[in-house]
Amino acid sequence: MKMLQITKVTTIIFIISFSISAQTQNLAVVTNGLKDPGSLSIIDINQLNIKKAVKNDIITTGSTPNDVQVQQNLAYVVNTYSNNIQIISLLEQNSVGEISVGSGTLPEKIAFVDSFKAYVTCNGPDQVAVLNLHTKSVTNRIQVQSKPWGITIINKKAYVANSAAVTNWVTFKTTYGNSSVSVIDTTTDQVIKTIKVATNATEITTDGNSKVLVISTGDYAMIPGQLTIIDANTDEIEKTVKLKTTPGAIIVNRKQQIAIINTNTGAMVYDLVQNKLVRDKNNPIAGFSGGFGMTIDQEKSIYYVCIPDWTGGGLDELRVLNSKYNIVKRYQVGKGASFVAVAQIEGKNSIGVSKIKDLYQTTWGAIKQSMSINK
Repeated sequence: MKMLQITKVTTIIFIISFSISAQTQNLAVVTNGLKDPGSLSIIDINQLNIKKAVKNDIITTGSTPNDVQVQQNLAYVVNTYSNNIQIISLLEQNSVGEISVGSGTLPEKIAFVDSFKAYVTCNGPDQVAVLNLHTKSVTNRIQVQSKPWGITIINKKAYVANSAAVTNWVTFKTTYGNSSVSVIDTTTDQVIKTIKVATNATEITTDGNSKVLVISTGDYAMIPGQLTIIDANTDEIEKTVKLKTTPGAIIVNRKQQIAIINTNTGAMVYDLVQNKLVRDKNNPIAGFSGGFGMTIDQEKSIYYVCIPDWTGGGLDELRVLNSKYNIVKRYQVGKGASFVAVAQIEGKNSIGVSKIKDLYQTTWGAIKQSMSINK
């Protein structure tokens, strides 16, 4: 009779163990910056119901969240006027810590060197802060040129766009100096080269292979924007392209080898194989119009574009476009939707079985959003 009881309980455990399945979550994380403090919206991309997919203002951020990047199951939010990097668990969907970058540093963008180390551009002291992600501390500071903004990493080198745009916040007048790109050896944390580029270099990215692409916006009036392409092997300028308008964000579709460059009226397209603009300011992709921050799912060639409503009218949205630039989804997100990152989140929780004396019991790990019960 005792053996029969054990067999029965064991059978039940067997059924429970196989009725739980780990599920990959596909999420989009949007920073909302109109209010102070800011917030995050988290979108479940797998959810077919557009309204149910969105959790708006689910997490409060610091002041002026100016970037969000994801590594593993964590999102790192750069809060410029709070002078910190906020760490978000995407499994638990809450804030789990922060890294103080220092008073007055005004951090802007973050890029990961590896799973232990990250670089953060600091607009205040004209530096790049080196972060230890495990100890949540600043381990070094690298002096670069005036007003560093965007940053990207390729071939064990970091490329920092120094805008040299200095604003007097009393007169609200901006002076545009000589923009440049600082090249940093990520092994030694030393600047190994400075490359002169066009006025107000802000955005920077890579094709994942051998090219670094720099966007200079110009002065928003008399000086138009420019794309500068740098050979990441030689760190020499390969080509400059006059855009004849004011550009914004840039992303590279690595499969198609094209760069998407946003403007107020839509996106231009630069073909990295043909080395020319195939969609210019006179023939932009309308689906990107009004866009601010954007990113791409490289595997599926799906674009995610933040469309902020700076009037506070609540018309902010995350727009999703397919590889043919058709708008396939629109999610209503928080006010001042500015920047976006996409992530695949894997569950790490488990269900185990342990023996206590002559009986078996089920030992449950905490069931997160990444676990589902199949009925």
